[in-house]
Amino acid sequence: MCADDMKMFSVAYIIGFIARHLLCKCSCDACKACLVSETPPTNDVYIGFKQCSSTVHSLTYPTEKLVETVGTAVNILEGIISEVAHLDTVKCCITSVIKESFSFDWIMLIGCPFHHQRIEDEIVRSVTRI
Repeated sequence: MCADDMKMFSVAYIIGFIARHLLCKCSCDACKACLVSETPPTNDVYIGFKQCSSTVHSLTYPTEKLVETVGTAVNILEGIISEVAHLDTVKCCITSVIKESFSFDWIMLIGCPFHHQRIEDEIVRSVTRI
């Protein structure tokens, strides 16, 4: 297992926390389906190690699309942070660049159109807080 795999696994663990946080604000089954995987990914050993029990799954397993989205947003953030970190409006700058650089349409396609904007905003807010 290479270092990139371990980095991605630990990112998925954090994204699981983000997904759980998002679901606290929305109990819609369609939104849950776009944020959370009901079955643990077989290749995600990191979350498996963090699980306290092999029979009870208390951790949240994010969908691949959510992991991909947050990973891309973090890469965008890393690319611009040195340019905007000194600004008073750093959070606004990062938020707008992420929203302009990436499509969140998958949330509406997989999830529901009623909560699309709230989920998008919460994902971006979570990334900017990181």
